Amino acid sequence: MSNRQQQSRELLPHLMRALAFMQMIEEALRLYVGTAEQLIAAAVPYGIPFQVDSKKINKAALGTITTMFEKVNRNTKLIEHLRKLPEHRNYLAHAALMQSIRGIHDESIDLEYAKTHAIATGDHAEQLLSLIAQELKSLLVNFPNSRIGSLVTLETGDA
Repeated sequence: MSNRQQQSRELLPHLMRALAFMQMIEEALRLYVGTAEQLIAAAVPYGIPFQVDSKKINKAALGTITTMFEKVNRNTKLIEHLRKLPEHRNYLAHAALMQSIRGIHDESIDLEYAKTHAIATGDHAEQLLSLIAQELKSLLVNFPNSRIGSLVTLETGDA
């Protein structure tokens, strides 16, 4: 196996890890937005129209679900990082993946950079996922009497 083939093989697991974390972030944001909207709907006085659009939430891509998250969350630093994710995800899903394949034969492609970028993006995405989980827990702890909030209380043993 050539050095280029080895570099290409080493890149793929890092790409997959980073992309998997991106997908988990998308799902975590959907969970947060859906939960927040359910809590809002439960708290809205009778007669005021507010409906949770679960189809819209479940179909939302990363950029759209981030925008929805902004409307129900005040963590501006987290939101700032989330806004940048679609660009990184698109690079990894398209350019870096193609580079790993074409890079076997094309010496002009910097496979080491693609690998470094995939590792850094994966690490950052993992941290962001943890922050979203903390935000969700905080949201639920603030509504301990809700059906949803009681799940966190039972899970953490705070009951």
